[in-house]
Parts: sequence; structure tokens; C-alpha cells
Amino acid sequence: MPVRRLVLAFIFIVIVGIAAVLIWQGRFRGQQGEKWGGKSGQGWGQRPGGMEQYSLDTLKPKAKPPSEKVSVYKGFWLPCSFMEDSCQPMNDIKILRTIGTNIVGIAPNIKINEKGEIKAFPLDYFDQRLNEITARYYQAGIRVFMSPELDYSTDLNSRSQGAPQPIPKGVAATPGFMDKYDVLVEDFARLAEKYQFEFFSPLNEADMKLGNTVASSWGQKILPQIKSNYKGKVLWKVGLGVDPQIQQINFRGYDILGIDFTAPGGTEAQSLFSFPSIVKGAIENAKKVAKRDAVPEVILAEVGVWGGALNFSEEGKVGIHRIIFEQGKDIIGGFIILDPPRDLGGWTLKNSKSQEEIKSWFNLKL
Repeated sequence: MPVRRLVLAFIFIVIVGIAAVLIWQGRFRGQQGEKWGGKSGQGWGQRPGGMEQYSLDTLKPKAKPPSEKVSVYKGFWLPCSFMEDSCQPMNDIKILRTIGTNIVGIAPNIKINEKGEIKAFPLDYFDQRLNEITARYYQAGIRVFMSPELDYSTDLNSRSQGAPQPIPKGVAATPGFMDKYDVLVEDFARLAEKYQFEFFSPLNEADMKLGNTVASSWGQKILPQIKSNYKGKVLWKVGLGVDPQIQQINFRGYDILGIDFTAPGGTEAQSLFSFPSIVKGAIENAKKVAKRDAVPEVILAEVGVWGGALNFSEEGKVGIHRIIFEQGKDIIGGFIILDPPRDLGGWTLKNSKSQEEIKSWFNLKL
């Protein structure tokens, strides 16, 4: 009898263990994206069964953003992308507050294939996660903005590797290619309004993802859909911020033009020598284009150390950040510093000499 009980107990433990593993795997796959839309590649943009019935009134925001006005935006790009396991070292609230941060950017990742099919989180999960993220930052007196990341892949079920891939020009120019993503943008805009984002961009670095011509026309097409759902500032976040060809893009109707760039290639000495004129030229060009298209505000939306500059000395990295502030002070409406993804770059701002340099500008000099 005791033996039989032991056998039954053993079987029960095994069953419970297997069930726990399966539940964990399901949650893990969901965090990695396999739960987004199933094997068919369908997802939020295709309105999978039941999602069209989800109401954004289901959850009430846990916190409200800070109410005081901001004269200069001082923050970081992607201290926390979206998933709990995507947070970078600079997500530390205590450090962000000590440095003088007043805003952070987040970028949920959405996949798209050559047919324009989308794979993304379901709306209810997205709502829940944003409620958690915004509460965490708002309670610390830090604002939030969002710029979704679109990653091109012929296999929607594959795990993203490295930086998001641009969409081939022939594919991006296909009529109707962005239609399913446009559905997501409307929901993003509704969420941006619900959680009172400081500003919202419909697509991160659309010029790099779609090419200037397609990005320009798409940016104008999607703008009314955004503004009918979101009353805050709408950001056009340019990936090739140092490229004069951004003059080909129509930014009219947007509230903020944000330009992205990082330190140039070459040796550390060459980079530090050429970077001041590069930053100055990029800012002048952005201000000129913004004036042409009646865009009221220009910010540096993602700038800092990336690529080869990650191998610079600590003093060299400090120099790169100092140049950005020196060239933009009293000219630019915001400085959003890149927190390099630790799984791609290996170096982080946290507890570095660059962190102290940024702190001195955020707290004293801007």
C-alpha cells in the first residue's frame, strides 16, 4: 500500500512538473513573439478573433504623467523597449532621477513580411503592459513617448536578430503594403491618448524602413488617422538625421521633427575631430526643413555612441556626448540619448564616465 501511494505521488508530481513546464514555455514564447499571432502569421494588424471586441476602457491607467511644463526634453532612448526582459541597465529609476531625466522612449517591436502581414502583441496584452510601464515612470516624475519599431522578415515566426531590417524598396512601394500596419497605428494612437504620452511617432525611423519617397507619402497618409485618436504631439523620427536628403520628406502637419544619429566611423581621433561639424550640419538642416514645413519643434531623438564608437576609450565616449550637448544647447528642444542595447553593443551608459557627463548637462547646463 505504501509503495502504491508513493508511485501515485510520483506520477502526480511528474504531471504537475510537465504542466508547469508547458505553461512556462507558453509564456516564454509569448514574450518572444511566438504568441503574437500563431503560425499563420496573423496578429493584431489582422484583427484576430475577438480582438476587435476589446475595449480600452477595460483597464484604467494606474498613474498620470507629470503636469509641469518641460522647457527642454532630457532623456533616454530605450531604457526599456517593451517586454520585461528587454530593459537595459539605464532603466534604473533611481539613476534616471538622479541624472535629471524627464522623459524616456519605448519601442514595441512589430514584424512585417513581404505581403504586409503583421505579427504583434494582442491589444489587451499591450494595454496591460503599457499600464505597468507608464505607472513606473510617471510615479517617478518621468514622461514617456513611443515610437514603434517595424522589423522586416520573410518569416514572421523567426526570432529577431540584431537591429531591425529595412523593407526592400520594391516591397515598401507595393500599393496597400502598409494597410495592416495602419490598423495598428490607429490602436497605438488610441493607447497614446489613453496613457497621455508626451509625444507619439507612428513608426521609428520610417525613412530607413521605407525609403524617403514612400516614408514621406505614408507619413502624410497616416497623420489624419493619428490625430483623430490622439491629441498630443506627433513626432516624425528620422533615422538618417545627418543626411541632407531628408529634405525630400514632407514633415508638414507634424508637431516635432526628431533626428537620429550616432558618432561616425573611423578612429577615435578622426571621429572626435569630424563630429562637431557633422552635428552642427545635421541640426542646421533639420531646423531648415522644420521651418519649411512649419514644424514647431526640433529635437535630437536618438543620439550618442553606437557601432565602432562603442570601442572608443571612456574619455572618447565622453567627448562624443559632450559634442552633442555643446552643438545643440539653446538650439534644440530635446536631447534623447541612446542607451546601447546590451545584447548588441556590450557597453552601457550606466555607471560610466559618460553618465556623469550627461548628468552634468541635464542638471546644470541645459
